[in-house]
Amino acid sequence: MVDPEKDEPQTPEDSRPLAFIEALLQAFSLIFAVQNKKGRKRLMELAETNPMPVVFSGVISMVLFFSFCFITSQFFIHLLTN
Repeated sequence: MVDPEKDEPQTPEDSRPLAFIEALLQAFSLIFAVQNKKGRKRLMELAETNPMPVVFSGVISMVLFFSFCFITSQFFIHLLTN
């Protein structure tokens, strides 16, 4: 298999489907804007074929991120007011 953008053979890692944990890691990468082009491409290919893991991983990562922000802000407010 040849990647049309790079004219390089794809590795077996590129051709295997994205697992749910990998989709979750890619969602966290998107939140912090540290995702590479290869990861984004794999995530978008998964979203085209089966969007449910992408949706679930996005919701889970969003809930975890906002929970972390809320808990840390409440912790520091508690520290500063006492």
